[in-house]
Amino acid sequence: MVIVTAASFLPLVHPDTAGAAIVPPQNPPANVVPPPGYSGPCGSVAQPNPFCPAGLATIDGDRQAEGVSPMSLPTNFSSLTPQEQIYVLTNLERVDRGLAPVAGLAAPLDALAQAGAATGRDPSFPPYANGGGATYSSTSSIIESMILWMYQDGWGGVNSACTAPGAPLCWAHRDIMLGSYAAPLLMGAGWNPGTVQLLVGGDTVDAPYYTWSNVTPNLPVGVSAPPVPASPGTGNVSSVQLWASGEAMNVSVSLSGGQGVFQLQSGGCNLAAGSSCNVPVLFTPPSVGTFSATLVVHGPNGTQNVPLRGISSHGYRLVASDGGIFSFGDAGFYGSTGSLHLNRPIVGMAKTHDGKGYWLVASDGGIFNYRDATFHGSMGGHPLNAPIVGMAATPDGNGYWEVATDGGIFSFGDAAFYGSRGGQPLNKPIVGMAPSATGRGYWLVASDGGIFTYGDATFHGSAGSLPLNAPIVGMASTSDGGGYWLVATDGGIFDYGDAGFFGSTGGQPLNQPIVAMAATPGGGGYWLAASDGGIFNYGDAAFFGSMGGQPLNQPVVGVASSV
Repeated sequence: MVIVTAASFLPLVHPDTAGAAIVPPQNPPANVVPPPGYSGPCGSVAQPNPFCPAGLATIDGDRQAEGVSPMSLPTNFSSLTPQEQIYVLTNLERVDRGLAPVAGLAAPLDALAQAGAATGRDPSFPPYANGGGATYSSTSSIIESMILWMYQDGWGGVNSACTAPGAPLCWAHRDIMLGSYAAPLLMGAGWNPGTVQLLVGGDTVDAPYYTWSNVTPNLPVGVSAPPVPASPGTGNVSSVQLWASGEAMNVSVSLSGGQGVFQLQSGGCNLAAGSSCNVPVLFTPPSVGTFSATLVVHGPNGTQNVPLRGISSHGYRLVASDGGIFSFGDAGFYGSTGSLHLNRPIVGMAKTHDGKGYWLVASDGGIFNYRDATFHGSMGGHPLNAPIVGMAATPDGNGYWEVATDGGIFSFGDAAFYGSRGGQPLNKPIVGMAPSATGRGYWLVASDGGIFTYGDATFHGSAGSLPLNAPIVGMASTSDGGGYWLVATDGGIFDYGDAGFFGSTGGQPLNQPIVAMAATPGGGGYWLAASDGGIFNYGDAAFFGSMGGQPLNQPVVGVASSV
């Protein structure tokens, strides 16, 4: 358990006006948490790195909730001492809110702070202090300590002195970090096993050894350039976010490369510290595929070359258990059962060969067809040994199969029957199926990753004998039938044959479990769909939107590409 003691302070004066966002004495009304589904800078980074150390995504999400732009660490942050890192983070929180930076670190104050860190208490103040404050956290994680002091210091957080809403010492640690003090304001920092800040106002005795002027030359322009999506032959405008952290920045941008498929629609912006702007980028891909260029960002401290990536793909549809359809990209909406009373919930969907129609299948085998998806029959109204869990269509769209949890196969139209697991023992239930490229065979997958092949569907491997962190919930096959992917509820991907691995959410926190996947027509990427409608895209699968964070009448159960 992390301990945050009651903050100690000498008399201080709060600033009279707020800067870029909430500063004392107008503290947040409640502890701050990142917005649901936050995916801003560092939010989608699977592994910490020097530019996105562990916890920085939480700080950025908290700042977004408060109306402050993301935090940009100096480029040499990972090589700084812990004391210097504490100093930098403290000043980034101050400056980005319109407050003056702490002038510098002083060795005698470091010694006092370190004594507090070593003994588990707030440090002593020097006798010459003219106002000041001290904070202590029992964790040696500097970024976690900053989160606790700045964003979890209210009622219900970790501040033991905040005994009730509005109690005098609620937000006291934050007030110290963002307080106004007599000049010169110096700081000491202590680290290991605890983390300590010591701010001392009016310190004319100590000489700082590390000042804000040592930091600012290493501050980069903040840049977030997510992949730009578009359907082939169309144009789409997306945005590159630029922000200034630690100082005001006049930023200009230009393009290098890109074969003319990217066009900047702004030349940059003049940013106050803690503010951001968006630079529109027009992406007009001539065909399906991935395209790249270099975004050249010119800031006060040098030039940054930022990769710019465009993904051109067709779109996708999501289906919910009530049959509600959500269309994205070039996926047309052709109808749904969202407003109908269903005998049984929808469990899956399949598209026609040209993407101009689709079928929905319910757990009783009932089929609902839309646009050019022809009805060829169903198991609705027929007795079943086990419920239906999915379906697949033949390549020409003139037939389809339904599959049950016991591996039973029901074929309609030109979908031939090539065998099933119905009536045979299974270690785990069947959860999905995929057709072969010719339509003269199919694969079934069980929740343990076991694969069963029929017709000309070739076995390329399975996860049946592997220990799984989470059960398998679906599969997709490559366009030539030479491989397939399996997906688990945690978003883990298992690839076999010529199915390439393009990424996964395995090991990352999810708001809701993954329930289905779909591959792009060329097999160069895939989408994963979560039960809340969240979409995760990999390879040449473009992101055109999702239902994540939006209210749903029923959970999402399936996803299919538009073509």
